[in-house]
Amino acid sequence: MAYFWNDEVKNTSRRQRPSKRAPGISNKRLDGCASDHREKILWHLLDEQHSRNTFPVWLELAYTRRRLHGVEGIRLVWKAVAERGVNLPTIGGTADGLWNSLLELGFKDPDILKEIFIYARDQEEAYGRAWPKMYATVMGHYLLEEPDRAWLCHMRLHKHFPPSNRQLRDLFMLVSTNDRLRQLYLSMHKYFPWARIYDTAIPELCRRRLYATAVTWHKRFIERRDLPSSARWTEPVMQYLATTGAKAQLMEYTRLMVAAGVSLTPYRAQKIPLPAEVSPELMSVGEDKNDDLPENGYSDKFCARLVATRFFSIENIIYTLAFLGVREIGPLALRELAARELPHTPYCRAVQDRLDQLDKASVAIGNSTFSISVRQLAIGGESHLLANLVSCDLHTDTFEDYNLQESLLTFYQENSDMVAFNRTMAVLTAKVRERFIPGRRLNLILRSYLTRRDLQAVKDTIDRMQDLQIPIEPKSNIHMKQTLLSRRHVGRRPAETKEITLLIHIWQSVLRSGSPVPPYVWTEILRRLGMSGRLDAFERLALWLAEWYSSPGFRTSLSCILSRKDGDTELLNPTMEIDLKPSNPLHPLHVIFSPGLQQGIVAWGFQYSHSFPQAQRRHRFRLDWTWGLSLLRKLRNCRVHVRQQDVSKAFRLRLIALFGPKTSKRKVNQTMRQNNRATLRLYIGRAKEVWGLDLLKVRRPSVSRIEKNDTSCTIHESK
Repeated sequence: MAYFWNDEVKNTSRRQRPSKRAPGISNKRLDGCASDHREKILWHLLDEQHSRNTFPVWLELAYTRRRLHGVEGIRLVWKAVAERGVNLPTIGGTADGLWNSLLELGFKDPDILKEIFIYARDQEEAYGRAWPKMYATVMGHYLLEEPDRAWLCHMRLHKHFPPSNRQLRDLFMLVSTNDRLRQLYLSMHKYFPWARIYDTAIPELCRRRLYATAVTWHKRFIERRDLPSSARWTEPVMQYLATTGAKAQLMEYTRLMVAAGVSLTPYRAQKIPLPAEVSPELMSVGEDKNDDLPENGYSDKFCARLVATRFFSIENIIYTLAFLGVREIGPLALRELAARELPHTPYCRAVQDRLDQLDKASVAIGNSTFSISVRQLAIGGESHLLANLVSCDLHTDTFEDYNLQESLLTFYQENSDMVAFNRTMAVLTAKVRERFIPGRRLNLILRSYLTRRDLQAVKDTIDRMQDLQIPIEPKSNIHMKQTLLSRRHVGRRPAETKEITLLIHIWQSVLRSGSPVPPYVWTEILRRLGMSGRLDAFERLALWLAEWYSSPGFRTSLSCILSRKDGDTELLNPTMEIDLKPSNPLHPLHVIFSPGLQQGIVAWGFQYSHSFPQAQRRHRFRLDWTWGLSLLRKLRNCRVHVRQQDVSKAFRLRLIALFGPKTSKRKVNQTMRQNNRATLRLYIGRAKEVWGLDLLKVRRPSVSRIEKNDTSCTIHESK
């Protein structure tokens, strides 16, 4: 638990101290003196008028004395705080460090702890603020270390330092494994009438198979108005009582839920065997709205049974629905209505007549995918597809699952079932605007060929889309990347595949045609080329991308993309303007050539020039270790945002791998070190010659420069 000092002590180190320091303190000044001298400096700073309320100095002093004298060293700090009347902070990392340090001393000395309680209470009464973690920190310690004193501390703290719901939930997870502590916690719970821990406590008890305890706690929680946020949190206990046949307990459990206003309607669908005494009327008490029923009060299943009753004519059924006040029927009822018209010809005309009768009776068919597909096929006169849609063995709910339908589309195409293929295509394009349907159809066919890895069909489909000026959807680009690229483990070189070259060719053709390709998909392509040693192909592609995304042609394509929509989905964020600066994180060049990739470019130049001469022979590419620096300089000339700090960092790491005192554990670095014949001075001079300045003298930018750069990279939203 994050509030307890015992956990924080383990993680406390000099590097984790607060970054804020009092005026006059510097790392060089403090680190250059002995610990006792450091303490004298801190006391001197506290004696100065301008540093009297500088809390980081107090925290530094507490850490220093604890390191020198142990926990007892904090006693002098507490005495000074009390005598000087220092008003300790209550919010932030400095406040947490000070209060945790003082409480650690209080846990060793009960008298000091009592003084800390009085000090904190007086601070809360005088200023109206208190350290919010006081209760959780103290109770967490005593519940684990000294349970006998936990109740006394609770009575002292709960009024002035009430915990939050999150802290109460964390405390419960702390005591959930001990029966004695659970009972103590339940007794403490009644002092917090606003507590809401039901959703955490009851499922956790059931997870530990403490069902009897869960039933008892449920009763206490309901009596104290600590209610579940939904009925699903009570399901494990209900299942347990129903399975074990404890009807008396189940009845009492149910009545408590109903009296508290918690709906039990979800248990109807789950078919939990409740006792006969639990009537439907009792289960419906306390619910504002029945989720199983539409607004008119009649479920889709009821309407479907009514429509399927052959004893009544369809005209009479429609009039009955209107008389009962039904304003909308669901896909099940519509399916039964359309199924009753199957013997009639022409079939689409008969279904259309029934839909017109429903419209005249003010009964809608809803906006489900099935309902929209039925209306569109009936209007279009697709009798064969409409009959297949109504009579197929798929549930109407499955038509709402877009991914499932797209998988079925690939399955039907592979098995040459063209009727089911066209039916599924009609379902997938049911909610697409009419003028975008051809583009969506070709994108679905393209993804189907990609799933089957039919590369020739993929090429033909893309050529056809380019001839028709139909854009490739971002989903198709992502699917192309996932299916054509083999799986690669993080940090390992990929296998040599021809699909990378094919994918590069396809995406370059797509960009030239004016269709969008998400910039981030190029990152994995470049990474695979670099890790496999194909640096010649890497350089050609990198320069092509840099030139493309910085050319006027890209600006024209981008403006076209911004004004184009694919159905109801925007291809790109419409607020993105074409005047993004290269240093902007959303600029395509910044996305493609991220700082990590730029550092990798420098590293690959070193690695493959020293370690993989066979890769150079295989690709007929003469490589020098300055290849990465030269390429980054070319990219910078093409408006790619290259930070000299990242290049300097990568260069330093390569020099450490070559000339550092320790040998790297990576085999590639070991081979590079063994094959190296140049001196450190030669590397530094050659890098300065290529890059134009000494990379070892590059410093990190100041905060003001960072803020200035960030300000200049702001994206303006179009009004």
